Amino acid sequence: LNSVDTMLVEALRGLGAAHADILEVHEEPAFVRRRGATRAGKVALISGGGSGHEPLHGGFVGRGMLDAACPGQVFTSPTPDQMYECAKAVDGGYAGDVMNFEMAAELTAGSATVLTNDDAAVESSTYSQGRRGVAGTMVVERIVGAAAEAGADLAACQALGERVNAATRSMGLALSSCTVPAAGRPTFQLGPDEIEMGVGIHGEPGRRR
Repeated sequence: LNSVDTMLVEALRGLGAAHADILEVHEEPAFVRRRGATRAGKVALISGGGSGHEPLHGGFVGRGMLDAACPGQVFTSPTPDQMYECAKAVDGGYAGDVMNFEMAAELTAGSATVLTNDDAAVESSTYSQGRRGVAGTMVVERIVGAAAEAGADLAACQALGERVNAATRSMGLALSSCTVPAAGRPTFQLGPDEIEMGVGIHGEPGRRR
Protein backbone atom coordinates (compact mmCIF):
# COMPACT_ATOMS: atom_id res chain seq x y z
CA LEU A 1 0.00 0.00 0.00
CA ASN A 2 1.26 3.47 -0.82
CA SER A 3 -0.88 5.10 1.86
CA VAL A 4 -3.76 4.11 4.12
CA ASP A 5 -5.47 7.39 3.24
CA THR A 6 -5.39 6.84 -0.54
CA MET A 7 -5.65 3.06 -0.85
CA LEU A 8 -9.35 2.95 -1.76
CA VAL A 9 -9.22 5.55 -4.52
CA GLU A 10 -6.03 4.02 -5.92
CA ALA A 11 -7.64 0.58 -5.95
CA LEU A 12 -10.67 1.97 -7.77
CA ARG A 13 -8.48 3.72 -10.34
CA GLY A 14 -6.65 0.46 -10.90
CA LEU A 15 -9.92 -1.42 -11.38
CA GLY A 16 -11.09 1.18 -13.87
CA ALA A 17 -7.81 1.10 -15.79
CA ALA A 18 -7.74 -2.69 -15.98
CA HIS A 19 -11.35 -2.97 -17.18
CA ALA A 20 -11.95 0.31 -19.02
CA ASP A 21 -13.84 -1.55 -21.75
CA ILE A 22 -16.68 -2.55 -19.42
CA LEU A 23 -16.48 -0.29 -16.34
CA GLU A 24 -16.58 3.38 -15.39
CA VAL A 25 -15.24 4.55 -12.04
CA HIS A 26 -16.64 7.66 -10.38
CA GLU A 27 -14.59 9.08 -7.51
CA GLU A 28 -16.63 11.83 -5.83
CA PRO A 29 -18.65 10.14 -4.48
CA ALA A 30 -17.14 6.75 -5.20
CA PHE A 31 -18.98 4.14 -7.23
CA VAL A 32 -18.31 1.70 -10.07
CA ARG A 33 -20.81 1.32 -12.90
CA ARG A 34 -21.22 -0.52 -16.16
CA ARG A 35 -19.94 1.46 -19.13
CA GLY A 36 -22.70 3.06 -21.16
CA ALA A 37 -26.29 3.94 -20.38
CA THR A 38 -28.61 1.48 -18.67
CA ARG A 39 -31.05 -0.06 -21.15
CA ALA A 40 -34.37 1.78 -21.06
CA GLY A 41 -36.85 0.07 -18.77
CA LYS A 42 -34.31 -2.29 -17.22
CA VAL A 43 -34.21 -2.68 -13.45
CA ALA A 44 -30.83 -1.45 -12.24
CA LEU A 45 -29.16 -3.66 -9.63
CA ILE A 46 -26.87 -1.92 -7.12
CA SER A 47 -24.90 -3.45 -4.28
CA GLY A 48 -22.32 -2.22 -1.84
CA GLY A 49 -20.32 -2.86 1.25
CA GLY A 50 -17.07 -1.99 2.90
CA SER A 51 -13.81 -2.31 1.02
CA GLY A 52 -11.14 -4.76 2.07
CA HIS A 53 -13.49 -7.55 3.16
CA GLU A 54 -15.91 -7.16 0.26
CA PRO A 55 -14.16 -5.98 -2.90
CA LEU A 56 -16.37 -8.46 -4.75
CA HIS A 57 -19.12 -5.96 -5.52
CA GLY A 58 -16.94 -3.87 -7.82
CA GLY A 59 -15.78 -7.07 -9.49
CA PHE A 60 -19.36 -8.19 -10.09
CA VAL A 61 -20.34 -5.14 -12.15
CA GLY A 62 -21.12 -6.22 -15.69
CA ARG A 63 -23.69 -7.70 -18.06
CA GLY A 64 -26.05 -10.06 -16.27
CA MET A 65 -24.68 -8.97 -12.90
CA LEU A 66 -24.63 -5.63 -11.08
CA ASP A 67 -25.23 -2.34 -12.85
CA ALA A 68 -23.21 -0.54 -10.20
CA ALA A 69 -21.44 -0.97 -6.87
CA CYS A 70 -20.77 1.45 -4.04
CA PRO A 71 -17.53 0.74 -2.15
CA GLY A 72 -17.31 2.08 1.38
CA GLN A 73 -14.09 2.51 3.30
CA VAL A 74 -12.52 -0.57 4.88
CA PHE A 75 -15.18 -2.36 6.99
CA THR A 76 -17.50 0.63 6.55
CA SER A 77 -20.80 0.86 4.69
CA PRO A 78 -21.08 3.20 1.71
CA THR A 79 -22.42 6.65 2.50
CA PRO A 80 -25.91 7.92 1.60
CA ASP A 81 -24.60 10.32 -1.05
CA GLN A 82 -22.78 7.43 -2.76
CA MET A 83 -25.94 5.34 -2.93
CA TYR A 84 -28.06 8.24 -4.16
CA GLU A 85 -25.65 9.40 -6.88
CA CYS A 86 -25.04 5.81 -7.94
CA ALA A 87 -28.77 5.15 -8.26
CA LYS A 88 -29.23 8.27 -10.38
CA ALA A 89 -26.33 7.29 -12.63
CA VAL A 90 -27.77 3.90 -13.54
CA ASP A 91 -31.48 4.73 -13.60
CA GLY A 92 -32.92 3.08 -16.68
CA GLY A 93 -36.30 4.74 -16.36
CA TYR A 94 -38.00 1.84 -14.58
CA ALA A 95 -40.77 3.14 -12.31
CA GLY A 96 -39.59 2.97 -8.72
CA ASP A 97 -36.09 1.92 -9.71
CA VAL A 98 -34.47 4.93 -8.07
CA MET A 99 -35.78 5.09 -4.53
CA ASN A 100 -37.00 8.34 -3.06
CA PHE A 101 -34.49 8.82 -0.28
CA GLU A 102 -35.90 11.58 1.87
CA MET A 103 -33.53 10.83 4.71
CA ALA A 104 -30.03 9.43 4.57
CA ALA A 105 -30.95 6.61 6.93
CA GLU A 106 -33.57 5.35 4.47
CA LEU A 107 -31.16 4.87 1.58
CA THR A 108 -30.73 1.16 2.18
CA ALA A 109 -34.15 0.49 3.66
CA GLY A 110 -36.39 1.10 0.66
CA SER A 111 -39.01 -1.31 -0.65
CA ALA A 112 -36.63 -2.63 -3.29
CA THR A 113 -33.89 -3.68 -0.87
CA VAL A 114 -32.81 -7.31 -0.51
CA LEU A 115 -30.83 -8.09 2.65
CA THR A 116 -28.50 -11.08 2.50
CA ASN A 117 -28.18 -12.94 5.80
CA ASP A 118 -26.91 -16.37 4.83
CA ASP A 119 -24.46 -16.95 7.70
CA ALA A 120 -25.25 -20.31 9.27
CA ALA A 121 -22.61 -19.99 11.98
CA VAL A 122 -24.31 -17.65 14.45
CA GLU A 123 -27.73 -16.08 14.81
CA SER A 124 -26.08 -12.82 15.84
CA SER A 125 -22.68 -11.71 17.04
CA THR A 126 -21.00 -9.02 19.10
CA TYR A 127 -20.96 -6.75 16.07
CA SER A 128 -24.20 -7.57 14.28
CA GLN A 129 -27.96 -7.75 14.70
CA GLY A 130 -29.36 -10.97 13.31
CA ARG A 131 -27.58 -13.23 10.86
CA ARG A 132 -24.64 -11.84 8.92
CA GLY A 133 -24.21 -11.86 5.18
CA VAL A 134 -21.23 -13.91 4.00
CA ALA A 135 -20.71 -15.71 0.67
CA GLY A 136 -24.43 -15.86 -0.15
CA THR A 137 -24.29 -12.28 -1.41
CA MET A 138 -22.50 -13.49 -4.54
CA VAL A 139 -25.24 -16.02 -5.30
CA VAL A 140 -28.02 -13.46 -4.87
CA GLU A 141 -26.27 -10.85 -7.03
CA ARG A 142 -25.58 -13.33 -9.82
CA ILE A 143 -29.10 -14.76 -10.04
CA VAL A 144 -30.98 -11.47 -9.60
CA GLY A 145 -28.59 -9.78 -12.04
CA ALA A 146 -29.43 -12.35 -14.69
CA ALA A 147 -33.15 -11.90 -14.06
CA ALA A 148 -32.90 -8.12 -14.39
CA GLU A 149 -30.92 -8.50 -17.61
CA ALA A 150 -33.67 -10.76 -18.96
CA GLY A 151 -36.29 -8.09 -18.25
CA ALA A 152 -37.78 -9.04 -14.88
CA ASP A 153 -39.54 -6.16 -13.17
CA LEU A 154 -38.63 -4.66 -9.80
CA ALA A 155 -41.08 -6.71 -7.72
CA ALA A 156 -39.97 -9.93 -9.39
CA CYS A 157 -36.29 -9.12 -8.84
CA GLN A 158 -36.88 -8.38 -5.18
CA ALA A 159 -38.94 -11.54 -4.65
CA LEU A 160 -36.32 -13.64 -6.44
CA GLY A 161 -33.53 -12.14 -4.34
CA GLU A 162 -35.39 -12.91 -1.13
CA ARG A 163 -36.11 -16.47 -2.27
CA VAL A 164 -32.49 -17.13 -3.23
CA ASN A 165 -31.27 -15.65 0.04
CA ALA A 166 -33.68 -17.82 2.03
CA ALA A 167 -32.32 -20.93 0.31
CA THR A 168 -28.66 -20.01 0.79
CA ARG A 169 -26.43 -20.76 3.77
CA SER A 170 -22.69 -20.39 4.19
CA MET A 171 -20.09 -20.35 6.93
CA GLY A 172 -16.71 -18.69 7.10
CA LEU A 173 -13.54 -19.94 8.70
CA ALA A 174 -10.21 -18.27 9.38
CA LEU A 175 -6.69 -19.65 9.53
CA SER A 176 -5.39 -16.21 10.45
CA SER A 177 -6.76 -12.74 11.11
CA CYS A 178 -7.12 -9.90 8.67
CA THR A 179 -5.21 -6.67 9.31
CA VAL A 180 -7.13 -3.41 9.02
CA PRO A 181 -4.70 -1.02 7.30
CA ALA A 182 -5.38 1.85 9.68
CA ALA A 183 -4.69 -0.40 12.68
CA GLY A 184 -1.59 -2.01 11.21
CA ARG A 185 -1.90 -5.21 13.24
CA PRO A 186 -4.06 -8.36 13.17
CA THR A 187 -7.54 -8.02 14.63
CA PHE A 188 -7.13 -11.23 16.66
CA GLN A 189 -4.56 -13.96 17.15
CA LEU A 190 -4.83 -17.63 16.24
CA GLY A 191 -2.34 -20.27 17.28
CA PRO A 192 -0.58 -22.42 14.66
CA ASP A 193 -2.97 -25.30 15.40
CA GLU A 194 -6.18 -23.21 15.58
CA ILE A 195 -8.91 -22.09 13.19
CA GLU A 196 -11.88 -19.84 13.90
CA MET A 197 -15.05 -21.61 12.74
CA GLY A 198 -17.85 -19.32 11.64
CA VAL A 199 -15.79 -16.13 11.61
CA GLY A 200 -17.48 -13.01 10.22
CA ILE A 201 -16.16 -11.00 7.28
CA HIS A 202 -14.89 -8.29 9.63
CA GLY A 203 -13.24 -10.79 11.94
CA GLU A 204 -16.20 -11.13 14.29
CA PRO A 205 -16.09 -14.16 16.58
CA GLY A 206 -17.49 -17.40 15.19
CA ARG A 207 -18.96 -20.51 16.85
CA ARG A 208 -15.74 -21.81 18.36
CA ARG A 209 -11.98 -21.88 17.98
